Amino acid sequence: MKFFAAVAAIVALASTASAALSTCGTASDDFQLTGLTYTPNPPKINQKVCVNVKGKLNKDVTAGAKIKVTATVWGINVYDQTSDLCAALVGGPNPCPISTNATEVTHCIDVPSSVPSGVSINLKAIATNAGGSRLFCVGGPLTFSK
Repeated sequence: MKFFAAVAAIVALASTASAALSTCGTASDDFQLTGLTYTPNPPKINQKVCVNVKGKLNKDVTAGAKIKVTATVWGINVYDQTSDLCAALVGGPNPCPISTNATEVTHCIDVPSSVPSGVSINLKAIATNAGGSRLFCVGGPLTFSK
């Protein structure tokens, strides 16, 4: 479930917006996303957003898993960060390793005031497991609101 919390957190941080994010993954990904919703919709800057993710995890997520989040505006890269996925989940209810029996989780975060409103941002989050296999890819255009 912690894995799902990480997906939710990343999507929530980057998707404080009114838009449909979707999987950009393949059938060989270790996590098969079946649903992603967030409330409120659209999320608001300086407010809490709760993201619910559903899916099937085919392999345990282990220490050394990474997540890369990129964002572009009008084709210009405005954000590019790779983080330790398990380190981001420390202190939560399900730290790494994350077993394959998790299917759904809701995670809430505060939307930072630095997120611009009224600008379409193209987000992409790609996670890989410790062995290098891809866990998931989520992406889509976002337009933030105040």
